[in-house]
Amino acid sequence: MSAETLVRSSRRASRLSQKTLGERSGIAASSLSLIESGDRIPTVATLERLLAATGRSLVSIPTRRADAATIGERIADALAGADSASALRHFIQLNDNLAAEHNEVRFALAIAEPAPTGVKHWDAALAGLVDFRLQEEGLPVPAWTREPSRALRKSWTFSAGRYVVPVDRQRVPKAFLDRGVLIDEETLTSY
Repeated sequence: MSAETLVRSSRRASRLSQKTLGERSGIAASSLSLIESGDRIPTVATLERLLAATGRSLVSIPTRRADAATIGERIADALAGADSASALRHFIQLNDNLAAEHNEVRFALAIAEPAPTGVKHWDAALAGLVDFRLQEEGLPVPAWTREPSRALRKSWTFSAGRYVVPVDRQRVPKAFLDRGVLIDEETLTSY
């Protein structure tokens, strides 16, 4: 996870404004803004101060795979560019990243809350995927996955171009059904 994603994700999860985080950490809000936009790379000491002010700490995990917060940003960028095919590829990449790791590494890839993508069904799909992959290994599921904003009122399924991908509800994992996202387990299997 990049420093900008880590700081922004931690600040949002703590429900802090940039101004409040700046005051708590002793880092000017203008510097914080530059860090969150990627225009300034913080020192490790600055990063640790910012995270401590959100009640978090910096931990290194032994993987190069992108985490849920990073993939969430990639999905948001793809959607902002009206590229739903790329958004789907990023989603599948997160699935593969989580499936490839185990235990604490899998959990670490899922713990940081992704910022809203701007599209409710993608936010629900991300929460469902993290819930599904963590429960698969008996790992605790982060609270962010249970936020009401991460569930749909109506069911939604992924589409390929103009065609909606047919889904058998009996094959949809409960973690997705609970959020109104229709994707069958076979789609989540990498070969």
